Amino acid sequence: MFDRLDHFVHRSCIAIAVTGGVGLLVATVITCVSIILKLVRRGMENIDWTPDVLTWVRPILGEEELVQYGVALALFAALPYVMYAKGHITVDLFANAFGPRLNRVLDLISDAILATLAYLLFTRQWTLLFSSARGDDPLWFTALISGNWAEIADRLRDRQESQILGLKLWPTYLVAELLTALFLIVAVFCVMRSLRALAAPQ
Repeated sequence: MFDRLDHFVHRSCIAIAVTGGVGLLVATVITCVSIILKLVRRGMENIDWTPDVLTWVRPILGEEELVQYGVALALFAALPYVMYAKGHITVDLFANAFGPRLNRVLDLISDAILATLAYLLFTRQWTLLFSSARGDDPLWFTALISGNWAEIADRLRDRQESQILGLKLWPTYLVAELLTALFLIVAVFCVMRSLRALAAPQ
């Protein structure tokens, strides 16, 4: 049973990480295209030649914001896989001297610390997505349970926007929250895995 769960978690982490890699590739392509368009535009301005059919040749509007979204997606999507594969930074200078039992204890402690950090990140993202109610506003949970979708839509409509493109930020917070939730689930699974390894015979 545990092996099946381990296999499912492993495959899920890989799929999410690949999705984040696609976001990073998109951010790279946007950066390269914007730089090329910027160079072409400068070249046309230097020779004072800008035909009407090429007026669209200019850097991509909001390039920095789009790249930020792609990099953020890659970062949050990589967290579950890094946690599962123990790809975080470890100091194993004295690992051979400690012995297998103490190393398993240290693995458990590090996984528990990272699970705690994943929980803190999850709760922080939650406050970014669902800010506290102000004044007479009903609580998010109350509005959701009562089916007050108009109130929810109004509050989401009033949320922050990006400076250049004017995009709503709550969808990005939602994606980050879902990926952080997966990170937390994988972190808890890794604690269970370390406990299982510690309880196993030498």
